[in-house]
Amino acid sequence: MPSAADVAGPVRVLELLVSTDLGGGPAHVRDLIAGLAGPEFELTVGGPAGGALLPALTAAGADFAPIAADRLSLGALRDTIRLARARRIQVIHSHGKGAGLYGRLAARLTGAAAIHTFHGIHAAGYGRGYLRLERALARWSFAVVHVSESQGAEARALGLAPTGRTRVIVNGVDAPSVRAAAARAPLSRATLGLRPDALVLATVARFDPVKRLEVLVRAMPLLAARVPEAQLLIVGDGPSREALHALARTLAPEGRVVFAGAIPDAARVLPLVDLYVTASRREGLPLAVLEAMACGLPVLASEAPGHVDAVEPEVTGRLVPLDDAPGLAAAAGLLLRDPALRARMGRAGRERVEQRFSCARMLEEIADLYREASGFSCRGSAGT
Repeated sequence: MPSAADVAGPVRVLELLVSTDLGGGPAHVRDLIAGLAGPEFELTVGGPAGGALLPALTAAGADFAPIAADRLSLGALRDTIRLARARRIQVIHSHGKGAGLYGRLAARLTGAAAIHTFHGIHAAGYGRGYLRLERALARWSFAVVHVSESQGAEARALGLAPTGRTRVIVNGVDAPSVRAAAARAPLSRATLGLRPDALVLATVARFDPVKRLEVLVRAMPLLAARVPEAQLLIVGDGPSREALHALARTLAPEGRVVFAGAIPDAARVLPLVDLYVTASRREGLPLAVLEAMACGLPVLASEAPGHVDAVEPEVTGRLVPLDDAPGLAAAAGLLLRDPALRARMGRAGRERVEQRFSCARMLEEIADLYREASGFSCRGSAGT
């Protein structure tokens, strides 16, 4: 366990991930590293090797150690403990289910302070056993972090927001950097397979059932009857790829739905987009939505946790009921036919991101939490 002599100098933090691929959790950690790594905080990333976002994580200023936190394995726990001891880690900050298990067990065994962030709560797939485990792990956590107010409320209902140990630290984005990324190495409509005259709806998402991408595909034939120029651009990849492609071939032939695959710096597609859409059943607070708003796009979203925090109805976009393809098509049709309304909502969304969802505010709140947690780590190890 760390001794009093060990804790001089920067606060040593291990960011433990279940994925280093493109996605909200790894992107969040990338932003933490870019904003915090330096004289006060020394950050190490642990997670599966080979992910597409790994170069960005290390370029942002963190060392990387391969840990298979995406699978159930005593080896992953052993590797986490060894890394924490070798680096004299004071704070283990976990992201994702497997990382949350290994990180909190390792923290308990090494004297580090444990912080766990939920980047979305998908309770329908958890089961009672997992919820009992999470509640037990929460008692070993210095803090459990939720990334939106609506996720925090959902967590309280499930017993995943322990009193005195829960923080809501709302996700944020660096809006100027997002806009710079959108303008850097721009993509063309022809490259992506979009028609020159298309009115483009777009979403950036992992191909996972909770994202409900099939709702967007099912909405397209209905939308085409209202707006023949409409095309849907889906950026991302994942386990639902084949099913989604098959559904699109059946319901939306002739290039009505365009699959762009996973694109690093996906903000580069946003200058081509007229309306950002998302149909997820649950979110934490999706960075892709905030990035779209930062680039001045209106957002049409399902009434899901996370979405309801980001989108101000009829001001920055519109919300539709969950799994409502007809409702989504109707709302999209009205917005696509009203460029002045889209422009007004886009301006309001950009202002909302800059005022309420700034990366600087998020980083300062997390830095404060790390400072508190490192003090707890020192006290916890003082008698060892």
